[in-house]
Amino acid sequence: MPLFSATATQKRARDHNSDNGSDARKRKGAVQDNDESSVPAKETKKVETKAAASSSSKATTKKAPIREGSFTNTSMPTSLNLPEAPEGCIKITSWNVSGLNASLKKGFKTYINAEDADVICLQEHKVNQPLLNLVDPKVYPFSWWGFEQDKKGYAGVAMFSKTKPISVTAGLPTHPNPEITKGRVVTLEYPTSYLIGCYVPNAGQGLVRLKERMIWDVAMNEWLLQLKEKGKHIIWTGDLNVCHKPIDLRNPATNAKSAGFTKEERDGFSKILKDVDLVDTFREIQGEDESAGGQYSYFSYRFQCRVKGIGWRLDYFVTDKEMMEKRVVESTIREECYGASDHVPIVLVVRGEL
Repeated sequence: MPLFSATATQKRARDHNSDNGSDARKRKGAVQDNDESSVPAKETKKVETKAAASSSSKATTKKAPIREGSFTNTSMPTSLNLPEAPEGCIKITSWNVSGLNASLKKGFKTYINAEDADVICLQEHKVNQPLLNLVDPKVYPFSWWGFEQDKKGYAGVAMFSKTKPISVTAGLPTHPNPEITKGRVVTLEYPTSYLIGCYVPNAGQGLVRLKERMIWDVAMNEWLLQLKEKGKHIIWTGDLNVCHKPIDLRNPATNAKSAGFTKEERDGFSKILKDVDLVDTFREIQGEDESAGGQYSYFSYRFQCRVKGIGWRLDYFVTDKEMMEKRVVESTIREECYGASDHVPIVLVVRGEL
C-alpha cells in the first residue's frame, strides 16, 4: 500500500478544560505504594520496593497534589462539546488508543468527530491492516498506517490528514535497525514544518529493554537534528513514554526506578530537547509550580487510578522554540475524554499552515 493514500484517514491558557506495545498499556507491571500508584511497565509483578524508591533522586520525593476539579469519569462521555480552532489556526490531536478494536467500542468516534482536528496522530492501534472508514475519508482523504513488523496485534501508528503532505517517511531512518521502527514512527513533511508522530518503546518490566530504549533515544535525537537542518519547524508528538519531571506523575518517589521515570530516560529526553533546541509545549505554558500539577494523560485501568487521580503525563507535543514563541496558541490535555483508552487525547493549536 502506498505510504500516503486517498483512502480512510486555544488560547495560551492555564485553565484549559479539559512498550512496547499491546498488553503493556494496561500497565500490568504496576507498582503500588500507599496510594496504589501505577507504573508504566509492560509486563507483570513489582519492579521496585519502597527501599529502592528511597534511594531515588531528591527531586522525586514529593507527591503531586490531586488537582481540584479533575475529571474522574471512567467512560467516554456520550457527547462532547470541544472548542474549534480559531480562524487561521491548525489543530492537531495525538492519542494512544490502546487498541483500536477495543477503542471503537468505547467512544473513539465520539471524540474524533467532536474534535474535528486537521491532523490525527494515533499510537498503539494494535491492528495488522488499515481499518477502512475509521475516519471519514471525505474529511481525511490522506492516511498512513505503520504496523509492527515482528508481532501481530502490537504497537502501531497511524496518521490522518485533511491536507496532503509533501512527503512521508516511515520509521526512524537513523536507527541501527530501521525496519523494526516502522510501527512506531511516521514523519509528515508540510510546507512549513515536519510533524513526527511517535510511539516510543517502553523500557519494560524490570527495565529489561532500557538499553534498547537508550539506543532509540539516540536515534531519535539524530533524526530530529537532521530534520531541523532542513530549515522547517519541528512538531514531535505522541506517546513518548517518559515523565520528564516529578510534576508529570502523581507518585514520583515510588517510581524513580520504574520504566518511564528512570534517570536514563529522563536524561535522554532532556538531551533531545537541549540538542535540538526544542520545548515541551504543555509544560512551557503551564509552568512547574504546584498549581500546575495533577494534569496527566495516562491513568491505569487498575486500582481505580482514574478516580484517585493517579496518573502519568506520557504524551507530548514538542516543538522548536521559534514555533512555541510565535505560533503555538494552545497545548492541552483533553482530560474529560477518558474511557476509550487508558490515555486521553492531547491537542496542539498553531497559527498558520503546517
